[in-house]
Amino acid sequence: MVGLLVNLLLFYAILFLINVPAYFLGLRFEGNEKRKRLWFEPPGFVIPLVWVFLFFLLAILRYNLMLIQESNLASMTILLAVICSSYAYYTLGLEKLTGISALKFGLFGNILVILAALWVGRKVSDLSAGLSYLVFPIVVWTFFATMIILGQLRLSKN
Repeated sequence: MVGLLVNLLLFYAILFLINVPAYFLGLRFEGNEKRKRLWFEPPGFVIPLVWVFLFFLLAILRYNLMLIQESNLASMTILLAVICSSYAYYTLGLEKLTGISALKFGLFGNILVILAALWVGRKVSDLSAGLSYLVFPIVVWTFFATMIILGQLRLSKN
């Protein structure tokens, strides 16, 4: 049980330590009131709550991988968490640097997250089909977020 708690703390530390500096660097997502929202777009407060849950699943996955002594694959879960946590940097940060829409960077970033999660999930499935299901919600959520980005890009053209 201590190992699970350590993994939970690790993944929430990744989420916190990567995202908090982004706020102080001015990398903040604007509220929904400044643009037209899509009918299926959740309120802004839902997004961090979903990621807290997804990182909970990653912590459980890493804990189980460490139990079966798959440390290399367990390290891949940390890399996946860092990629997921870095969203503000590769969207808003790159938008500030280049002037190109954060939505376009978000689209490419989401594709990267989906591919990385599928890769980790595939590797984990070689060990345990049950454990691989802990990665699948990241793919589903990120695909959903990609549909939102595509919808916002379409709205911005009109």
